[in-house]
Amino acid sequence: MATKIQLEIEIAPDGTVRIETKGLKGESCLHETESLEKALGTVTAREKTSEYYAGTAARTQTGTKRR
Repeated sequence: MATKIQLEIEIAPDGTVRIETKGLKGESCLHETESLEKALGTVTAREKTSEYYAGTAARTQTGTKRR
């Protein structure tokens, strides 16, 4: 059975985008969001949660500005 993967995307009124991944292990969250990050603009900050380091990544990215 496949693991459920979730991307939570929040776009603020100022254009800042926050992406949080759930259900991904290790650096797979970075690979999963790579094309989305490129399409949205420059990544200004990246926060890795304890789940990232424990093997199941739940990563929050903040500060991406849409073009």
